[in-house]
Amino acid sequence: MMGDNRDNSTDSRFNVGFVPEDHLVGRANIIFFSIAGGSSPLELWKWPTDLRPSRFFSMVR
Repeated sequence: MMGDNRDNSTDSRFNVGFVPEDHLVGRANIIFFSIAGGSSPLELWKWPTDLRPSRFFSMVR
């Protein structure tokens, strides 16, 4: 499985191991919110430079 911050995260192989296919219940279809770098969504003061509005509500390929 992929982390929700695909540009700055590791997948499940690095922490919990492979996820059995029968445990998967769906797939991501849309990017709702996106922040660049390692910023946290809670760091509101970084939003003016770290938000990526071009990714908001875009479809996942």
